[in-house]
Amino acid sequence: MSFIGELKRRNVFRVAAAYLLAAWVLLQAIDFVLDAISAPNWILQVFIMAAVAGFVIVLVFSWVFEMTPEGIKREKEIDRTQSITPQTGRKLDRVIIVFLAVAVVMLLADRFWDKADQSESAVGGRSAAESTAEPVAGRSAADSRAERAPTYGESANPTPKEKSIAVLPFTDLSQAGDQEWFADGLAEEILNSLAKTPDLLVASRTSSFRYKKSELDLPQIAAELGVAHVLEGSVRSSGERIRVTAQLIRASDGFHLWSENYDRDKADMIAIQEDLAMNIAQALETTMDPAALAKMTSSGTRSVEAYQEYLRGLSLLAKASADNESAASTLEAYEHLEKARAIDPKFASAQAMAADFWLVQLAPSRTDSDLTDLEPLQMAAEFTSRMDLAIETGASEVDRTGYKAKMAMFELRLRESIRLFHEYLKSRPNDEQAWFDLSQAATLSSDHELLEEVLEHFRELGQQDATAANNYVNWAYLAGKASIGADYGIEALTRWPTHLNLVYQTHRSLLWAGRVEEAAQMAERYRQLNPEGNPLVDARQACAEGRRGDAEAILAGLDPAANYSRSARWHILKLLGREAESAEVLRPYADSGVPYQMADWLGYPKFDPTPFPAIMAVLKREGINRPPAVDIPFKCPPE
Repeated sequence: MSFIGELKRRNVFRVAAAYLLAAWVLLQAIDFVLDAISAPNWILQVFIMAAVAGFVIVLVFSWVFEMTPEGIKREKEIDRTQSITPQTGRKLDRVIIVFLAVAVVMLLADRFWDKADQSESAVGGRSAAESTAEPVAGRSAADSRAERAPTYGESANPTPKEKSIAVLPFTDLSQAGDQEWFADGLAEEILNSLAKTPDLLVASRTSSFRYKKSELDLPQIAAELGVAHVLEGSVRSSGERIRVTAQLIRASDGFHLWSENYDRDKADMIAIQEDLAMNIAQALETTMDPAALAKMTSSGTRSVEAYQEYLRGLSLLAKASADNESAASTLEAYEHLEKARAIDPKFASAQAMAADFWLVQLAPSRTDSDLTDLEPLQMAAEFTSRMDLAIETGASEVDRTGYKAKMAMFELRLRESIRLFHEYLKSRPNDEQAWFDLSQAATLSSDHELLEEVLEHFRELGQQDATAANNYVNWAYLAGKASIGADYGIEALTRWPTHLNLVYQTHRSLLWAGRVEEAAQMAERYRQLNPEGNPLVDARQACAEGRRGDAEAILAGLDPAANYSRSARWHILKLLGREAESAEVLRPYADSGVPYQMADWLGYPKFDPTPFPAIMAVLKREGINRPPAVDIPFKCPPE
């Protein structure tokens, strides 16, 4: 008899199959128990090693020994005419069937509980409003009430684009509940990777993350975001092991196009993110070849420690845009980004995001620009050093072009910045931050034609995306479309009624359109969402209603030392017609040695740059013919 035939006769193959199935079932049960008690990962590894060693022993045993009616005997001592190996084989077949059935049940149960965890994680609600800021704007005369036209829904497509997706925040299902940073950061990194795919429409992070812990079902979320597909997932962590579950769902019928469970060491988290993004893009049948996809979905670092710090930073930045503790979250996020870039200096994304922190600090009109005591020249140096490294280490020429565009913006090489942003957006049309930066370049350079281009982008995308809708209302009045922008904002608020920034922008647009009574209702709506109020909302409404004394009182209550208070003082002084005082409020920025700070005010149609030689020199160098400052139509009546 051949060797293979002898293995079969002695039931060695049956014993091997039975052992492997039994060992798998046992290890799954042990893994479940160890996960429940958060045991260290090495304990499971010990069991696995024991199972491997046992497999060899069992195989040797089944070859050397045989079961007989009198018990276990050595095979060579048994008369083959008296052997009962056929009967033993049939018993082993039954054992194999039993363990195989148990394994199937366990696999089905695992999938069932993962889905149940996902459903349970959707229970809870979220209603945190985003922090508000007086946005950068441009210059234009206010339009008339006769321009009003219902434009918000006129181009809305009831059928979303087939290649469109929203990445929802992943859920932390760890027993300790301490992996939210990884869940949020992983989801955002997947979103960022997918957004680089030109033919794939990806809902913005600000919009999709508004549904964190939402009670809405997936079809309704997809409908509100205007996407055909939704990615949801969860994260578990135990010791040095992580389990990531992800599901790509077609919103129209709930069909799972793709799903995967990753049960890996934490050292594999980079590979998990890259594999997820790659598989999702392929499942949605994008036109990109695998090599190009792999390059786009790359995390940009091979250091797990740097990547963890980067994900923590992303998670905190998402939190900063969603709660009232934005300053603390932003500062903590910056600390993690700094650690990430220190660990891996070639991690371009970490360098660029850390640079963005300093660019915001140099924009005095923003509410989140007063988080450091550094002097402007020091902040400019911090930005430049980090952005230079991002440009040097960018993963692709496209990425480097985007970084160069932002550097040109900071250096007020506005024409070059516009050219670079256009070049970048040809390959990254879904990068909404780049579109916003381009709109800023349009207003700084008084480029009305470019502003119309950007407005059209935001108008179309704003049918489904709250951030884009907010941006449209933010910029519309600059193009002589204040009333149209106000109508757009009012309609958008029927979909996102608690979007505080959108209420703010719509209120301002109503006033520029001369619709004072409607603006009063919007101001009250703002106060209901944010009882602390906003000095600019209140002062504008007061002046529009002729209540000069109330505006004066709001001005007197501002802290002149804080950046945003200084910005608010300038706006209110302009409302009161105190032009000389308003110019002096901005004098520290003109004398800071960083022209970008002063250029921040070019976005406002009411800003007059003529008292500031440095900014006038920039306009001359760039060949910008800026029209005269526009008079505010709702300013306070004279004393």
